[in-house]
Amino acid sequence: MLNAQLANAGFYEIASPDSAVAGATYIRPGYRESVRVFVPHNSAEVEVYAGSLKNGRLVYQGPAEMAAQLTLLTDRNN
Repeated sequence: MLNAQLANAGFYEIASPDSAVAGATYIRPGYRESVRVFVPHNSAEVEVYAGSLKNGRLVYQGPAEMAAQLTLLTDRNN
């Protein structure tokens, strides 16, 4: 379900480097900065980063169902 919401918001899945936690990484390039979302497998939480792909800053970590927080993902003016 979250995968479809991210796709509708303009994100696409990218191959991410090996990490200690298995999951999927989605990115949406923006005018000023990119937004990256990491969705760990078997977890209800997500991590949202803003900035460059490699040096993004963590802007949200928590439950995916927190729709009020995830509205940041659909802001296409970044």
